[in-house]
Amino acid sequence: MKNNLIHNTFNSKGFILTSDAFLGLTLLALLIVVSFGYVSQINPMVWNNVDLINAGRDVSITFEKSNVFENAIKQSSSELLIDKLDATPNSFCFEINIFEEAELLVPKINVMKAGCTKSFDEFVVVNSSLVVNNNGLDFYLVSVGVWYKWFQVKVFCLLFQ
Repeated sequence: MKNNLIHNTFNSKGFILTSDAFLGLTLLALLIVVSFGYVSQINPMVWNNVDLINAGRDVSITFEKSNVFENAIKQSSSELLIDKLDATPNSFCFEINIFEEAELLVPKINVMKAGCTKSFDEFVVVNSSLVVNNNGLDFYLVSVGVWYKWFQVKVFCLLFQ
């Protein structure tokens, strides 16, 4: 008699835990299906703008910290910038303009990455200020424009539509 009572008690507890687990897994699966439905509605082109901003900031910060901008200004030459831009990823095009504080209409140095043309659907500009110690403090504005090479973005969009 005791064995049957113990046996029945364990069976009912097991059933409650099993139905609770089944209900939890069902709700989890439903949540995952709804999430995938929402994520599939997001256009991949939305993320391109974020990638462009990050690429522009990366180039700007890297060139500033490695004194590429400062050396280009001191040498009044774009050679160093051209060499460094050619080492950037092939999917991005960059244009760098360096303006003196007194003359913001005409850039002192203007450089575009080799193999790039100004044909784009999305264009992002990242601006930063620069102080150069060149027999006194000189102030500059560095403008880094970035866009995708046209054919690579179109292929990406066609693949993921």
